[in-house]
Amino acid sequence: MKVIIVGAGEVGRVSAETIANIHDVLVIERDETVLNILKSRLNVSTLKADGTNPKTIQYAIDNHDADMIIATLGSDSANLFVCLMAKRFKPSIITVSSVNNPDYMIETSAQGVEGVDTIISPELITAQKMYKLCTLENAIDYENMANMDTSVAIFTVEPQHDIVGKVVMHLKAPADCTVFAIYREDVVHTEVETMEIHPGDRICVFGSDEALRGFNELMGVEYPARNFVILGGSIVGRNLARLLASDKLNVKIIDRDENLCREMARSLTGVAIACADFIDPDVQNNENIFRSDALITTSHADDTNLLMSMTAQRHNSRKVITRYFTKEYEDIFQYTGIETIIGYYRIITNEITKSTISDETAIMTARDQDEFYFIHMVDSQSKLLNRYLGDMMVPEGVRIVAVKRGDSLIYPRLDSMFQKDDAVIVFTSFSRRSDLIRVFGKSSIPEV
Repeated sequence: MKVIIVGAGEVGRVSAETIANIHDVLVIERDETVLNILKSRLNVSTLKADGTNPKTIQYAIDNHDADMIIATLGSDSANLFVCLMAKRFKPSIITVSSVNNPDYMIETSAQGVEGVDTIISPELITAQKMYKLCTLENAIDYENMANMDTSVAIFTVEPQHDIVGKVVMHLKAPADCTVFAIYREDVVHTEVETMEIHPGDRICVFGSDEALRGFNELMGVEYPARNFVILGGSIVGRNLARLLASDKLNVKIIDRDENLCREMARSLTGVAIACADFIDPDVQNNENIFRSDALITTSHADDTNLLMSMTAQRHNSRKVITRYFTKEYEDIFQYTGIETIIGYYRIITNEITKSTISDETAIMTARDQDEFYFIHMVDSQSKLLNRYLGDMMVPEGVRIVAVKRGDSLIYPRLDSMFQKDDAVIVFTSFSRRSDLIRVFGKSSIPEV
């Protein structure tokens, strides 16, 4: 596929990194220095120009013979404009717009309005993900698979949890979910049915949001989370506060920007606003920020988020949820032992990948970059057609998680037979590509 990316900021750069080895990419950017750095690192073509200029858009589409355009400029209105102009010059082109402000979340082609085919909002996705992690007390990671109407959560097992010592197959888990993997001492196990659950295990569960809530309760919740402190009145912080407040939970946002605090006080119902510098130890004590059920850092500064997360750990906060922007910060955050971390680049990577690969094979990277999910469609050429799961030699590290059959979601057993038009959801590792090809066929494995 031939793809144009307009803008080489954070979203544009990560988008280019994600698809440069798969697609023929042209990046449009006004800053020549940024372009030169990008070109030296990635296999992309570049065009120094104003990506919002209609003549530039038309020139790029015609000369690159583009199949898709992804607008990732800093301005939401500019991104939507780029997509609308691209459709005017080439109606068949696929348009993807990055948007941060909820006010710019317009209807897409799938909703019957031509112009923008897909809207990606890393800030809003981050807020929604943080909301799920706030309300699932035992979860350390969460991903939504919208095209399957299901989600994946990773739960961490503590010594006091009710499921410690029980065997996975004997868990009275909700019917609409399945345990498909367990991380134990940095090793991922996919043959988990006969495993006994130990403290420190991280359990991967696939299912509906309602079933994930049920599994969270099955583990044991000593104190239901009701009190939340959000550090930073960013777009993420404000939208997270709205989501939590809508559940009648106690929410406080702390930010030192007086004008922003006034605006939040006017626009956020049921949310306490504190105008103060949360880095100040006196403020930390006066606002009791470390006594909350969850402390969430949402500032745009990685070092600030890291500092506050580490301080919260030192004060034995019950749960810390944080994010980082720069990919290089991932190892630093993980080194501190903070588990509930949201990487901005990972969100962009997943959304861009899903946008540039058809729904039939849409993939999503897992918590570890070497692990991912993909969808295998069972057609007349599929190696799975009319075969029982129990008859297949599924290699270690590969797990068939679920099957979408019509409107039903099936969690396959050994006597389950795969049928034509089944959408098979698979969890696996990049390092086992040869095994995947043997099981599913080369044409069925997405290039990632």
